[in-house]
Amino acid sequence: MKTPFIRFLTALPLAAALGCDSAATVVEPVDPQTQVASATTVGFVFDSTRIATPPTGGIPTDLLPRTAFNDAVLQGALVGSTEAFTTTGTLGSRRDLESRTWTLENDPSEGQVLVLNRLGSGPAVPQEPAVMQRTAVARLQRWGIPASEMGAVYQVKSFLETEEDGVAAVPELHRYKTFVMRAINGIRVEGHRAVVSHGVDGTFQRALISWPPLARVGHLLRTRLSTADIEQRAREALLAEGETAGPVRLFWKYVPTQLSTGEWALTLQVGAAMEALTGTTHTEESRVVDVDVSPVQ
Repeated sequence: MKTPFIRFLTALPLAAALGCDSAATVVEPVDPQTQVASATTVGFVFDSTRIATPPTGGIPTDLLPRTAFNDAVLQGALVGSTEAFTTTGTLGSRRDLESRTWTLENDPSEGQVLVLNRLGSGPAVPQEPAVMQRTAVARLQRWGIPASEMGAVYQVKSFLETEEDGVAAVPELHRYKTFVMRAINGIRVEGHRAVVSHGVDGTFQRALISWPPLARVGHLLRTRLSTADIEQRAREALLAEGETAGPVRLFWKYVPTQLSTGEWALTLQVGAAMEALTGTTHTEESRVVDVDVSPVQ
């Protein structure tokens, strides 16, 4: 029996998954027994490098407009098609549309878009990942996402692997994927990103976007707390979650909340990331605990 499944050759860096756009620090291997003993006797050890500089900027004047989610704008600027689209279904604020070549799902209320190329990719042609990345970013900018809202960009490849009679075949290149993280003044916005995929022939195949329009007012982007104050609050938040010890990496993040106007406002928080801890009898998974920093406008 032949069973296909998809896997990534290169996963996103752990820092990206946790909301940190800078590269993860390389740490020399530590003996598991020493690591557990250190965590137990020392308590929390904070790495506050990423919150050493407090946020000072405001909301950029150049933002993705609400009109970007109009069907005509999506079809022309994001998809880049002149084909006729017809509505195939609705669910709440979401609309499903199709043309001869494309499937488009658009939810303006949530700021979410899915684009699918119904024709699929042609035969593989050697592609330069850097070119795929520039092409993907240019597509998003043409749609309306300004550079002032773009944070880190990651380029990865996905591979298609088949298995027959328990024997796995050699993985085949499936897609070039560009991950664009939303960030304001260099601080990641939690849950907001765009993923643009190109086929092995270099054609645009898919886009999955969560990028709702931001309000002009109502944001809480800064804090008056010192680094020491934040570390104390992080310690209290971790203890409240049942954690007792271990290395903790602190980083800024903006948490989005939808307003009654339909637009979204950002609230500053700190994420307290605890790395996976491996002992002789068990392994504790990595986790992130939110820390309230009494944000102000």
